[in-house]
Amino acid sequence: LHGSGAIAQGEGATAVGKRGVLVDGDVGGDVIPGQKLVVTVHEGGTLVWHNEQGSEEPVIDHQTTRDRYLAHVIAHNRYLQLQGVRSGGRLVHIELEQIYITLRATQQRTVLAEERWLAEEKGLAPGERHRAGLATGETVTETVTVSVNEALSTHRRLVVLGDPGSGKTTLLRYLALLYARDLRGPAGAVHRALGLAESGLLPILLPLRQIGAFLQAHAEESIEGPRLLLEFLRRYLENERIDVPLAFFDPYLTQGQAVILLDGLDEVAGTELRRRVARLVERFTQAYPACRYLVTSRIVGYEGAARLGEGYVTTTVQDFTLADVMQFLGYWHRLVLIGQMGPGPSAENEARRQTEQLLAAIRDNERIRELAINPLMLTVIALVHRDRVKLPDRRAELYDEAVAVLLGKWDEARGVVSEQPILPDRPFDATDRRLLLQSVALHMHEQQQKEIETEALRGLLRQLFGPLVGGAVADDETVVDKVVSRFLRLIEERTGLLVARGDGVYSFSHLTFQEYLAALAVAARDDYVAYTLGHSGEGWWREVILLEAGYLSLSSKERTTRLVAALADYRPEPVLYHNLVLAAECLRDVGEGRVDQVVAAAIPRRLRTALEAPPSWLARWFKQAQATTEWVERRSAAMNALVRAGAGYWTMPYGEPEWVAIPAGEFTMGSDQGHDNERPVHPLYLPTYAIARVPVTNAQYQLFVTAEGHKAPEHWPDGRIPKGLESHPVVHVCLRDAEAYCAWLSQVTGKDIRLPREAEWEKAARGNSDAREYPWGNTFDRLRCNTHELGLGTTSAVGIFPNGASPYRVSDMSGNVWEWTRSRYESYEPDDDREKMPLKSQYVVRGGSWHGHAGYARVASRFYGVPSTRNSRFGFRVVLHA
Repeated sequence: LHGSGAIAQGEGATAVGKRGVLVDGDVGGDVIPGQKLVVTVHEGGTLVWHNEQGSEEPVIDHQTTRDRYLAHVIAHNRYLQLQGVRSGGRLVHIELEQIYITLRATQQRTVLAEERWLAEEKGLAPGERHRAGLATGETVTETVTVSVNEALSTHRRLVVLGDPGSGKTTLLRYLALLYARDLRGPAGAVHRALGLAESGLLPILLPLRQIGAFLQAHAEESIEGPRLLLEFLRRYLENERIDVPLAFFDPYLTQGQAVILLDGLDEVAGTELRRRVARLVERFTQAYPACRYLVTSRIVGYEGAARLGEGYVTTTVQDFTLADVMQFLGYWHRLVLIGQMGPGPSAENEARRQTEQLLAAIRDNERIRELAINPLMLTVIALVHRDRVKLPDRRAELYDEAVAVLLGKWDEARGVVSEQPILPDRPFDATDRRLLLQSVALHMHEQQQKEIETEALRGLLRQLFGPLVGGAVADDETVVDKVVSRFLRLIEERTGLLVARGDGVYSFSHLTFQEYLAALAVAARDDYVAYTLGHSGEGWWREVILLEAGYLSLSSKERTTRLVAALADYRPEPVLYHNLVLAAECLRDVGEGRVDQVVAAAIPRRLRTALEAPPSWLARWFKQAQATTEWVERRSAAMNALVRAGAGYWTMPYGEPEWVAIPAGEFTMGSDQGHDNERPVHPLYLPTYAIARVPVTNAQYQLFVTAEGHKAPEHWPDGRIPKGLESHPVVHVCLRDAEAYCAWLSQVTGKDIRLPREAEWEKAARGNSDAREYPWGNTFDRLRCNTHELGLGTTSAVGIFPNGASPYRVSDMSGNVWEWTRSRYESYEPDDDREKMPLKSQYVVRGGSWHGHAGYARVASRFYGVPSTRNSRFGFRVVLHA
C-alpha cells in the first residue's frame, strides 16, 4: 500500500506510511487505513480504491493486470535486439532464450580494494579484458572470474559493469524474460536457467537513460523518495503503451517478490544527474530491501558519487571465450536459416556450413578474433558475413559497419537522445562524429601514439570544432571549450570508441578502430597515394594501409588500383619483398574484382618470380639480412602472401598440387658414399609420372580436414592452422593420414594420386643424368635447404630455396620434413614390389628434415617410421599416375 515513502530499517521490518495499514493475514471485509481512503479487497484478488464519500478510483483486477503486464514484458524482451544493425534491409528475429550465452564476470572479494580494481579494469581495452595477471599491488585482494549465474546466487544487489556491446542490456532483458515466464507459469524457469532457488518474482526492467529529463523537472532533491522512481516507472510504462497502476506493484515490492533491473546508469547524462540517480536507487533499495536488484553501467560512467552503496557488489563482464563464440555462431546461423528456409535438414546443414566458414574466418585473423569476443561485435560480424562478405576478405566493410553501429545506430536503436546538442546552431550527426574521430585517429597515428593526453586532445578538438562553431562565437574559447566537453562526453559515454583510460589520457577502445579511422582519413586525401607510399615502409602503418585499400575498394575500383599498383612498383623497399608482399596482402583484403584484372594478376606473378630468382640475386639480398633466420622469415612471409593471394603451388578448390612431369627412363639409384642400406648402386627404369613440386602444406591439408572431418594435426590449436604456417609443410601426420589424404584428393579430382614409391621419390630428387649426392650437386650448402645446419629450428615455408631444387625443378627434396613413401623399409631389391606387401613394421621416409644433419638430406639417404608415427619432422608429398 502506498504511504508517505516511509523507510523500514532492520531485519524483518516493514514500511507503513501515513494512513497506511499493515495487513498480515486474511481480511474478510474492508480495510480502512485512515482519513478519506478505503481499500476493498474482493475475493479473487480484486482491489478497489475509494474515498469515504464513495467515489471509486480505477479498479485493479490483479490477475488481469498481471497477465497483461507479463505479456508485455515477454513480448518486449523475447527477441534479440540487433542494436540498429540491418542485414540486407531485413530485421532478423531471433529468440533471445535460444541464443543467450551465459556471461562470465570478474568479481572483487574485498570492498576496500574496489576503487583500485575499477581503475585498472577501466584502463583495459575491450579486446584485452580477458588477459590474466593484472598488476594489482599489495592492497588489492583476489579477483575471481565466475559466471553471472554464480554472482546472482551469491548477491541480491549487484552492479554489472562492462564495455559497450558486452552484453549488459541483453543480460537484463534475458532475466526479465525468465522471471516473467516463471511468474506466468509453469514455475521453474528461473531455477532451470539460473540455478536459483526462487520463483514468483515480478520483473521490473527500467532503462535509466531517460530519467535525467524526468529528474530535471523535479528540482527539489530532498523529496526524492522511492515514490519518485515509481512515478518514473509509471511514465515509462505509459510511453510503452501499457497501462499499469502503481498500486499493482506494491505487494511485490513490499514482500520482496520483485526483481528490479535498472539498465544504463552511465547513460544518465552528466555527473550531477548520475549522482542523483544513484542516491534515488539507494533510497528505493532501502524502502524495499528484500527485493533482488541488478544495475548495469559502463565502467567509465560508474565512478565517484555515481557508485552505489547499500551493499551493492560490483562485477565486470568478461569477453567471450572461443567456445562462447562457437556456441553463439552455431545458434545464430541455425535460427537465421530456420527462419529463412523453415525447419529441416537443409537449414541445419546450411547453418553448419556457414558457421564453420565464419569460424574459420575468425580464427584466421587475429584482429577480427579480438573483436569477435565482444558480443556486439560478434553480432556485427555474423550479420556482415552472412549478407555481405566472407571474412576476413573484406575487413574494411566489417569495420565500416562496426563504426556505424557504435557512432550512430547504437543510440538510434536504444532511443538515446542527447539532452544537450553538441553544436549550438546546427545538427551534429554520426557522420560528423566520424569525421572528427578520423582526424583524431590520423593525428595519433602520425605521432605513433596509442594514447593521447587529455589536454592535447582538447587542443586538437578545439582546432577542429572552431570552423564548425562558426559565426561570431567561433573565436570565443569558452563556447568552443563547452562544445569540446560535450563532444568528449558523448563519444566516451555513448559510443565507446574513444575512452578515458585514467591518468589524464584517452585512447581508442581498440587499436583497430584507430587504424581504421586513420585509414579513412588518408583515403579522403587528394594525395592519398603519395601519402601512403611515404609510410609504406613503416610497420606501424601496415594495417592502416591494408584497411585504406579495403575502404577504397568499397567505392572506387580505379582509386584502389592506383594505390595497389603504386605499392607494388614503389622503390626502394625497406626489406626483401616488402612492397610486393604488401601489395599482395592488399589484394587479399580488397577481394576479387575490386582491382583492375591486369594489375591483380601481375602482382602474384611478380612475387613468385622474385621468390624463384637466380642464386646470385638471392645471395645479394642475403648479405643485407642481419641473420639467416631473418632472410628465411622474409621469404616465408612472401610465400604466405602468395598463398593468401591464391597463387601458391596448388590450385583450388581442392588444393591439387602443381605437378612436375618426370619423363620415362633410367636413372641411378643408391649411393656408395652413404650407409649400407643405400647399397647397391643400381640403374632402374621408371615409366612416366608426375610429382608435386613441393610437399603438401598445411593450407592444402586443411581442405582435406574440413571436407572429410579428419582429425587435425595435434599442434593445430582448435583444429586450425597455427598463424603464419599456411605455407609450411604439414607435420604430425602418420602414414595412414597421408594415405587418407591421397584417397580423398583422388576422389574429388578423379585422378590417380598416391604416395610416391621410394624409387619415384629418388629419381625426382636426383634427376637422370648423374649420381649426385644432393639435388643441386655434390657439395652441401646450408643456404639451399632447411636442415640442422641452417639453425632455423623448425619447418619453413615450402619453395623458398629455389637454388636447392632438383634438376627437374622439384623443391624441398632436401631438408624441411621427412616425406612418407609407400615402400616398406627393406634392403634394395628393385623389382620386388615392396609397396604391395602386407603391412608389417616400417616404411621408408626420405629427404631429411629441419632437425637432421646434412647427411640425412642426401638424395639417397633412407630412414623409416612405423605407420602410426606422428611427429614434427614427418610430412609427405604426392605423385600422379596416368
